[in-house]
Amino acid sequence: MKKKKSFRIEKSIIWDKWETIKAKAKEKNPDLEELDYLTCDLIAHLSILTERGIKYLDGISINTYKDRAWWMVEKLGLLPEYRDEDEDVIELIKDEWESVDDDFEVEIDDSKFYK
Repeated sequence: MKKKKSFRIEKSIIWDKWETIKAKAKEKNPDLEELDYLTCDLIAHLSILTERGIKYLDGISINTYKDRAWWMVEKLGLLPEYRDEDEDVIELIKDEWESVDDDFEVEIDDSKFYK
């Protein structure tokens, strides 16, 4: 059985950060700026642990913490709106796509594919 790479001391730090984020997110009027900072800090800490090769924190997968952080960021709406820098190019592609004529028909002999 392969031994899981674990680092016991880090769980309390990561766990404390996660619990702080959860508690602040449950407040009546959460401070989104503070939550943005806290989630960024947690994600940065998790990335450092990942780079060190740590996969488990006291038996809990580090990916579980990553999923929790991502879920919280999405739930709180902390992600900026996606904006494509080349919106004109996308519009051009869309316009060209809609102008393609489908004036031809292709017959496929199914007996060649289903034997």
